[in-house]
Amino acid sequence: MGRTYFVEETVGQYLSDLSVKFKPYVTGLLIGQCSPQRDYVIRAARTPPKEEQKEGNTSPSKLDSIDEEWITAHASQVSRMLPGGLLVLGVFIIVTPELSKDSQNALRRLIFSIEKSLTKRRLWKPADEDISDRAALQVCSATKKIVCRTYDVQDPKGSAKPADWKYQSALSASWLSLGCTVNVNIHIPLLATSPNHDLEKNTKNGLNRWSKQIEDSIFLINGQVKDNDTELLEGQKKLRGNTHSSTQIFDVKVLTQLSQGSSHRSTATVQVCSGSINLKGAVKCRAYVHNNKPKVKEAIQALKRDIINTLSDRCEILFEDLIINEGHCKKICVRFLWP
Repeated sequence: MGRTYFVEETVGQYLSDLSVKFKPYVTGLLIGQCSPQRDYVIRAARTPPKEEQKEGNTSPSKLDSIDEEWITAHASQVSRMLPGGLLVLGVFIIVTPELSKDSQNALRRLIFSIEKSLTKRRLWKPADEDISDRAALQVCSATKKIVCRTYDVQDPKGSAKPADWKYQSALSASWLSLGCTVNVNIHIPLLATSPNHDLEKNTKNGLNRWSKQIEDSIFLINGQVKDNDTELLEGQKKLRGNTHSSTQIFDVKVLTQLSQGSSHRSTATVQVCSGSINLKGAVKCRAYVHNNKPKVKEAIQALKRDIINTLSDRCEILFEDLIINEGHCKKICVRFLWP
């Protein structure tokens, strides 16, 4: 049995508008949330045109001209901006009838290229229950016919599976929101034996150690420790009246382990360092989960990943700026202070 995608009605209108404006094809991303029972699509974002396409007003006529690298870069940028619980869960293409035959192959290439790029940047480990299916949506610009299929990104040789695409109004209006603030104070030494270009690599290693702490942390939801397999809304009083557009907010506290237990053996190594990086400040994180009887572990997992992604993405942005504007220094001592 294939997956079912519940889609915000505004997404359908957005795709319809694109089908009128852009010929012979236009591509873009599907943004939403996966869950064991069903998947949700709440936004779609078309691939932005390149500068030369803006200036020359060019419109490629063949799917062979699809710029896979450009679309993958767009997915990476969009992924950076998403709060916890949301992800790029597929791609769409709107094509004329003449190009529809080759569109599924193009969608398949894009799905696996995007997933490879996003996976490479992640510091958190995927869970066994994570959904690995990604949506490939094809829309005919002439007939408006929709064909939705999924590809398992864990199985590159697997074939496409049919999926249902169902529109629904105010889909995410009453989703649940979790928020927290995490104080960060990470000291990352730079070894004297490391070449200068390992600055980013050393930082990533330091962030990996920190992300492990976040993964092992205890999360208090509204001041309580809840069992992972219980429903998030268990024990909550139902709001009376019209809750069609109300968002329930949960306050979360993150308790990290200060020291290893007595049973854990620790060793120390003395190494010569040429500099250090200090990441210090506070990150405010937020995650959203669907309201279809979500489990506590779904909500905590979404928030954990937002905490880790937020710090990791901000470091990436800082390094990109450092490389572009300053180049590499012989001796580096950088201190990033965040509000």
